[in-house]
Amino acid sequence: MDELEFEGVIAAGIGKHSELIVPGRVVLRETPHDWPEVLFPGSLNVRVEEYPEALGRHGLLNRIAELDKSLFRPAFEIPREDLGNNQIYPRPGVPRGGDAQVWRAQIKTLDGSLTLMCWALRRFGSGVGEQLEFVAAQKLRSLGLEDNQRVAVSLFGSWRDA
Repeated sequence: MDELEFEGVIAAGIGKHSELIVPGRVVLRETPHDWPEVLFPGSLNVRVEEYPEALGRHGLLNRIAELDKSLFRPAFEIPREDLGNNQIYPRPGVPRGGDAQVWRAQIKTLDGSLTLMCWALRRFGSGVGEQLEFVAAQKLRSLGLEDNQRVAVSLFGSWRDA
């Protein structure tokens, strides 16, 4: 398993992810055993400021949207139609618009006081900019994360052969 580690800060979202209905294991049968049965509504956003060198080694730019090229394989994907209230649609240049890639993820505070396992969810064609969105069975902020706190976040997956 490969790891992509980014650094950034916890950022306030615009509240739209809480309207997205991400199905848990109760609805989605083809998921890893540790995918939550039910997910907490919303996401924790991390505004990325430092990118892993591995992106460049694989011909990718230091941009979150480069994950849409699917060179770094997720744990699984969720089809657009399985996400409730999904407002991202396929469009020219983004034929998979709204489908989601989901990676196992870890969030660590830079002072080492907190390490959390969760999931990174990235929808193809998302307009959140240089942010990664994290989901879990519980509200991640309630576990000790605050706006503007510096963190390291890791996505776990595997690189596709070139």
